[in-house]
Amino acid sequence: MNAVLGENDLEYTQRSLTDLLEVRDRALFLQSIRNDGTLAIIYETVNRASRLAAQGNLDTQQLDPAAVVKSTLFQKKSEQALFDALSQVNQTMQGVRNYQKLIDSLGQIAPTVANFFDGADSVLVMDSDPAIQQNRLNLLGVLRNHARVLADFGAIVKS
Repeated sequence: MNAVLGENDLEYTQRSLTDLLEVRDRALFLQSIRNDGTLAIIYETVNRASRLAAQGNLDTQQLDPAAVVKSTLFQKKSEQALFDALSQVNQTMQGVRNYQKLIDSLGQIAPTVANFFDGADSVLVMDSDPAIQQNRLNLLGVLRNHARVLADFGAIVKS
């Protein structure tokens, strides 16, 4: 339940108090994707991105990577690939609150996120250059923010 209500997260608390039906819908949807195995496809990458993004300072409302990520700071192809994937998620979800569409989008980019972390072209997010580090944290922050529309993935207990 903390995944839907957030853990010590004022934004989630306010959201929950203003729309109880939305809380129920998110909880039921989260349970359904847990049951059908869809959650397992995205959990690791989104959770890892969310944990790292917490070390940055990106506003949780920021969904457009173009507004906060500088492609001139990219050093690896995986950074551009993640940026492009997040731009597509942002375009797909623009003005839409459709949890299935969100999960489908996150599932589609999961391999790109995994490659960013662990692929042949992976990056060290916590780079020694503060500008590169912040840029990478912003990429992950945008991913976290899209996932937050549904739940706080850092609070999901993996079963």
